[in-house]
Amino acid sequence: MGANIRIIFLTGMLVCKALCLPAQDYLDLASFSYTTALNRSFEDLPNDKAIQEWNLTLDAPIVLSPKTALITGITAGSIRVGLYPSSAPITNLYTLSLRLGWNTVYSEKWSGTYLIVPKISSDFTSGFRNGKQIGFIGLLTNTKSARLKYMYGLYTNTEEFGFLIVPLAGIYFKSSNDLWTANLLLPARADINYRFNDNTSTGISFDGLGSSFSIQNTGFSDHYVTRSSLEFYGYGEFKVSPNLFLRAKFGYSYARNYRVYSQDDQVRLSLVGIFFGNKAASLNTDLEDGFQAKAQLIYRFDLSNRKN
Repeated sequence: MGANIRIIFLTGMLVCKALCLPAQDYLDLASFSYTTALNRSFEDLPNDKAIQEWNLTLDAPIVLSPKTALITGITAGSIRVGLYPSSAPITNLYTLSLRLGWNTVYSEKWSGTYLIVPKISSDFTSGFRNGKQIGFIGLLTNTKSARLKYMYGLYTNTEEFGFLIVPLAGIYFKSSNDLWTANLLLPARADINYRFNDNTSTGISFDGLGSSFSIQNTGFSDHYVTRSSLEFYGYGEFKVSPNLFLRAKFGYSYARNYRVYSQDDQVRLSLVGIFFGNKAASLNTDLEDGFQAKAQLIYRFDLSNRKN
């Protein structure tokens, strides 16, 4: 027995969505996105297999008092990917997650956000019997001013491979002329935005995406898939109505992989994606890194003119 340590970011989109809200002066109540990889070849193989992904996120915060709000939400997503070698040429991976928690203001300088996130991540060939996971998110926000905030938190989840712990640290900064905004929550995400006017902005972003799925298809029965990707984007954002925004992104996916393991292949702990415990080699061929494009439609609620 030994420690097999390998670096991989496995922080899901739900972390990015739930944890960056306390720092922003707006709230994205709904979003729909579609992502496609432009170079999808397997390493050392000529085959091209499609990688296509969509995500739908809905949030419904409920204000209970001037200092407390209930947070509720749902996320649904699908990934279409080829896992070679497999008798099933294409695998569809699905995620359905709920968010339930609260945000509370402790003082003028400190606030906290706490969420429980149950979800199912699988190919759904066995319905809802496999792929059950439950996560917890806690975040403290230290407000230095309306333009500067620091965030400290923790994300945990019962992934298919074992228990995952990810410490989080972030910063929110807005320039004095209101044109530049930086919103970072590492290692999950980073976004730097420049606003031309009220209708148009541009920026760069990083997403350290990751997740795991139970699969029970004919190609890999009683297995699971770990998905990881470090995604760097440039983007443009355009207002199409008072509350509706279109964001077009183009970027590069680095260290992209969908690795298949036997369900019995477990680790004791994963700390920031470092695995402690025996972990066998993956059973499939890695995908190549490559360019990808993403389109996102966002329904946004402005909070800035509601703050005292």
